[in-house]
Amino acid sequence: MAESKYLLLIRLAEDKQKAAAERMRLAQGRLADARSRQEQLDAFRGEYRQRLTSRGAQGITALQYQDFQRFLARLDEAMVQQQGEVERCTQRFLLERQAWQHEYKKLKAYEKLLQREQERAVVREARLQQKASDEFATRRFWDSTHGED
Repeated sequence: MAESKYLLLIRLAEDKQKAAAERMRLAQGRLADARSRQEQLDAFRGEYRQRLTSRGAQGITALQYQDFQRFLARLDEAMVQQQGEVERCTQRFLLERQAWQHEYKKLKAYEKLLQREQERAVVREARLQQKASDEFATRRFWDSTHGED
């Protein structure tokens, strides 16, 4: 049987699906990194607030308190920025996952078309064999009943 026209499409779709999977994997990694940085900032902010509380219990000057407050405000800004980064990474991951799903569906559709083509070829071949067998049997019968000339 000749090579199917779908094999090239399947190979191309596999390449596209693999590339989309790699982009999705990278986006997922960036998202995990962004979430990790967000958790680190949150933990550091909690530790820093705890230090302010324990130092405050021991007594600190107004200037030291202002320094703590300014630093906490910077941490809050960093956390807001990091939250924005997490949201951007989440959106990118969702887009890449959607692209991968699209490529995966195309690949499966081509594979299904190839399968149907192969099934039709098997049926066609079986019919040809049956026809050849019927013709052979008809000739044998004809030859046996009419004698060979």
